[in-house]
Amino acid sequence: MRRNKRILIAILFLAQWAMAFGQERLTLDSCLAAARQHNCTIKSAQLDVLISREVKKQMLWKYFPQVDLNGFAFGAASPLVDVDVTQMASAGLGGVLSDVLEIINALDSTRHVSSEVKWIRWGASAQARAVQPVYWGGQIVTANKLAKLGIDAAQLKQEVSERDVLQEVTETYWLVAGLMEKRATVTKVRSLLDTVNDIAQTAFVHGLVTGNDLLKVRLKQNEIETNALKLENGIHLAGRMLCHLIGAEYTGELLLDSFPANGDMVALLERPDTFYVEARPEVKLLDANVRYHQLMRRLTLGESLPHLAIGVSGGYSNFFERNRFNGIAFATLTIPLTQWGETSHKLRAHDYQIKQAELMRQDLHLKLTLQNRQIYSQLTEAIRLMEQHLSSCELARDNYQLSLMNYQAGVGTMSELLESESLLLQAENAYTDARISYLSALRKFNDYNK
Repeated sequence: MRRNKRILIAILFLAQWAMAFGQERLTLDSCLAAARQHNCTIKSAQLDVLISREVKKQMLWKYFPQVDLNGFAFGAASPLVDVDVTQMASAGLGGVLSDVLEIINALDSTRHVSSEVKWIRWGASAQARAVQPVYWGGQIVTANKLAKLGIDAAQLKQEVSERDVLQEVTETYWLVAGLMEKRATVTKVRSLLDTVNDIAQTAFVHGLVTGNDLLKVRLKQNEIETNALKLENGIHLAGRMLCHLIGAEYTGELLLDSFPANGDMVALLERPDTFYVEARPEVKLLDANVRYHQLMRRLTLGESLPHLAIGVSGGYSNFFERNRFNGIAFATLTIPLTQWGETSHKLRAHDYQIKQAELMRQDLHLKLTLQNRQIYSQLTEAIRLMEQHLSSCELARDNYQLSLMNYQAGVGTMSELLESESLLLQAENAYTDARISYLSALRKFNDYNK
């Protein structure tokens, strides 16, 4: 049965190797590069920057003349002007016109002049106008500054999004690598249990131990196999998460770079006296928020200032079957007189918003300083724990070897040997967890203290 189990493990290993053969080995740097290129959150932040740039380009057109064309044409079922001149009663004009028409008709009997006047059955007109703002209360300049501020804010948000995503990729990468390291530990422990089982079998055949020792080994092997199954499920789940973050398709077993050795770990850092958080994008975002409210106040003020514009207009019309062209130059000046009461309250509200934004910036500055200290503490704690667990691993290995020799010599029990094996597995896994915590904390410390 033990031989069949070994064959099954070998088959599974070969199947995983065959499935992974030809795949590119993933390193942390390659995963970070793929995330920058394919991650949905990062790509969305990049699109926000492009959107902000297009808004800025829209605002530039406000400096140029606003040109528009208008056209109008109509056709009426009946003439718009339809009068009888003989019915005009103003100062007896109707009677005079009636006499004139009779005289004309009498002089020329071949031509009859009607007393009805019918005009404007159809017509058309077209107009072109160009208006150039000269002074618009500073609103155009302020709007362009706001658009430029929008680009800066979008770029800062992109920086924050990219940093957070890359941190998540790093943590997930080391999670997968750590789980694979634990799988290697389980494989090693499985081999140790096979050795113990061989020793127990030999001792049982020679009557040195009872069947209880064999049963204890089998039960321990079953426990290890159960843990190995859970570990495989965790590796696949974490692998899927990593592939999702880097925009890759999960095809099964991942090939990762080797887990960093002990020599790759840095020494304990000296505690810095202070942390400079002014370069953090979160602080710059709140600086932009203060500037935003200042510009909004200036925009509101511009609504109550005079507006001056100049322009030209040219047009064509044909309403009396006669083409007419004309052009004019004009200037407009608008001076708001009754809006200062409302505007004063708006400006006061903007002043309060500016103070509010400044308070938020000060509060965030303190919180980020505390956060950096916390990140530093997590890093130093991870380094210390890693050193402690490394020492525990060495002790657990020595303890297992001693228990194995005692059992072989007949001065130790199977329970002591299996307990030493459990302690070894526990120490190895704890050391792997400490290394993962250290690598994630180191990445976060470097990202937040550039």
